[in-house]
Amino acid sequence: MHIQFRKLISLKYLLIILFSVIIGRYVNAQTETSKRITIGNHSYSPITYSPLPSTNTFINTLAGFGQTINLFHTINLPEDLGTIGIEGEVTFIDVYFSYQQRIRDWLAAYIQIGLAARLGTEFQSILAQGFNTVTDFEIGWHFKILERDKYAFSATAELQNNAGSFINILGYVKDIINEHPNPQIMENIPVLTVGSSFRFAYGFSDLIGMSATTDFSYGETYIRGKNGLALTAGAGVDFDFYPRYSVPVGLIINYNITSQPEFVYVDGKYAHIWKTKIAYTKSSDFSLGLECSIMKVPLPNARKDPAVFSFALGSRFYF
Repeated sequence: MHIQFRKLISLKYLLIILFSVIIGRYVNAQTETSKRITIGNHSYSPITYSPLPSTNTFINTLAGFGQTINLFHTINLPEDLGTIGIEGEVTFIDVYFSYQQRIRDWLAAYIQIGLAARLGTEFQSILAQGFNTVTDFEIGWHFKILERDKYAFSATAELQNNAGSFINILGYVKDIINEHPNPQIMENIPVLTVGSSFRFAYGFSDLIGMSATTDFSYGETYIRGKNGLALTAGAGVDFDFYPRYSVPVGLIINYNITSQPEFVYVDGKYAHIWKTKIAYTKSSDFSLGLECSIMKVPLPNARKDPAVFSFALGSRFYF
């Protein structure tokens, strides 16, 4: 059943579905120009992991870099030789591209392609954490459910076809010592999931707005033969100082909790993410900003969940 579930929808079929949806855009051409997302007279700036309830057309890019601080690893040696503790930092890299196309006022289709990497920066951290990458491909449909003068509510349905590449040096050594018949230093695992999310935003004024989101996905995991449910939830506040003070700066503060495997490398745990973004807000069809994050990310072989400090540059073009 597990294998059949994955074979039902391959990446090829996802691309065909996306192509069909985008072609539908030309059959049902838009009659209006989509600009920055505005709800309750408040123009929002996008921030990662907290999407907004809008079917506007846009292209979004993100490139980020993160680093642990004072990370201490605990490694169980093979052959019951005991446990050792070592220090060594881990680097996180994120690169994403996404595109959303409005088809109707109440409906949009979107695609996302991304790469998330986690790698040790020293020999001891490579030994403890390995070198891991996750490539992400998502296709989804965004439905506007409710929109009033001050607030908006929407939902999405999506398919995710990811692939994880994991290099485990310590596990490879243990397999050799234990005379495993087929020791492997690297493992490639494809993962297929289906997901849904709910998005809400409330514009208090031209200065202040808030948003919240929840995301659920179910399907294969990076543990072969096991399916699982992943959850992400978050909320934030958005300030735009340009309409009131003629200062083209926005400030966004956001919190997320997630069990998505791109962040959480220990089964059954959650990552906690605090984000602050400073954005350029003068343009009506362009957004550029710097995101600063503090994350608590569960890692295997770590004495306690490390803090990760990261920076990302994000841009969005509206059409």
